[in-house]
Amino acid sequence: MKKLLLALCCASAFVLPVRAEEAAPPPASPLTLILTAGYDSRYVLYGYRLNRHLLGADVYAAYAMDEKNTLWGGSWFGIIPDGTYRELDAYVGWDRALGAGFTAGLAVSAFHYIEAPFTDESMVYELVGHVSYANGPFALALRDHVDTESDGHLARLIGSYTLPVTDRISLKASAEYGYAFGYYIDGDKPNHALFTLEAPTTLSDSVYVTPFISRTIALDAIDAFEEDDTFYGASISWML
Repeated sequence: MKKLLLALCCASAFVLPVRAEEAAPPPASPLTLILTAGYDSRYVLYGYRLNRHLLGADVYAAYAMDEKNTLWGGSWFGIIPDGTYRELDAYVGWDRALGAGFTAGLAVSAFHYIEAPFTDESMVYELVGHVSYANGPFALALRDHVDTESDGHLARLIGSYTLPVTDRISLKASAEYGYAFGYYIDGDKPNHALFTLEAPTTLSDSVYVTPFISRTIALDAIDAFEEDDTFYGASISWML
């Protein structure tokens, strides 16, 4: 169930006139393609510590249908080097810009557990809806998850702040709070908290790396069998 939450931002501060002898630049392509490979010292999902030393690779594509609508999707493969875990996911989603910094969308994911010690199911499907807000370096998102194995759903509130350090390096701090509404438990309880510090670093116009460190905290819904933990990792992405 590993998902990459990718934000693509393009900005221009100045528009220069085109000289008569210069050809006008080609229009920007509505299609974006990103290839990513990464390592996590601990595979953590919604407060559940599923395994150690996760290697993953992701192919992500986004197509701007018009100024307000974006269709996106991709596939992710994860593996534990000792051979005890392999997972192949596919996902597709749609986002719509609502104006004033707000965006809403839906996504569907299919998780194929080729080999996994934490579940007996080979295929699980998940539906996610979100409402997001962005204003400069600040972003806030409310996401709701429901899957085919749980009778309930999980709500996640995620806030982040990005601070440019140099023209190539930024620091991004994020905090997440999850609340389980009968999500693999009886009743409704706080599920988890997650705090992450990332350092996105641009290597070239199309390649960037993102090291991170995170602290997950198990709350009432899962603290009887889960523990607080600190984990770290890094990813490298190539934008085509």
